[in-house]
Amino acid sequence: MLRVVAGAVACVCLVAGGGCGGASGGASPSSSSAGASQQSSSRQGEEKIASSLEERAKFLLDYKDKEYARSDEQTAMLQRAVDNGGVVSRADYEAAWNNYKQCLVDKGYVAPQLVTYPNGIHDLPRGDPSVRLSTEQSKKLTQDEVYCYSVYTINVNDLYNLAFANDALLTDSQQAIVDCFHKQGLMPVSYTKEQYLKEWDEYGETGGMTVFSFDPLDMGIRECQTANGMGVDYGPNDNLPTWKPFG
Repeated sequence: MLRVVAGAVACVCLVAGGGCGGASGGASPSSSSAGASQQSSSRQGEEKIASSLEERAKFLLDYKDKEYARSDEQTAMLQRAVDNGGVVSRADYEAAWNNYKQCLVDKGYVAPQLVTYPNGIHDLPRGDPSVRLSTEQSKKLTQDEVYCYSVYTINVNDLYNLAFANDALLTDSQQAIVDCFHKQGLMPVSYTKEQYLKEWDEYGETGGMTVFSFDPLDMGIRECQTANGMGVDYGPNDNLPTWKPFG
């Protein structure tokens, strides 16, 4: 079965200290992290990724990946974000994802259909379960996706997602998800991270989606999760678009 690059890209995200989306079968709240390359204490005593979006943008601009040389386009976008207080423009965000897609097209694949959520957050495409790839094809596809995402998109995506779903810059991605639920009016403020984690434990034990206090397939719910580094693939129950890389 075609498995999309999420797991491999997640490793790249952690290396860069970023929080990116992406589907990963059987994902749970403990399986992905927003990262913390620079930390300080928040007013509540919680650890933070950076003291501000601008500081985070400067960190990412200075960051040099040992394996993937960032494109000049993505570097210019980060510089513009630094000049704008750490805020990535919508135009640059869309351009970064379009560059990712074009990179894959240039490598011989069909342009992927990104998952796009209600507020415009994008996610990596899911693999179509009907597609069968050889071990070599699967390995090359993963390598190409990691390359394209790392070179053209990852850092811009990190900054844009923080502004949308974790403007407190918490390293605790699960608290950030619940805060995003509150901010977007998806769950009442009485809903806590502890309840969220408890429901995920129950889901892991039973596999029943009714254990959640929310609809786990709701696109708004999934947007908050994805923007905080937790992309979930619910298998046959999923309702997201899929991608056939060779048409």
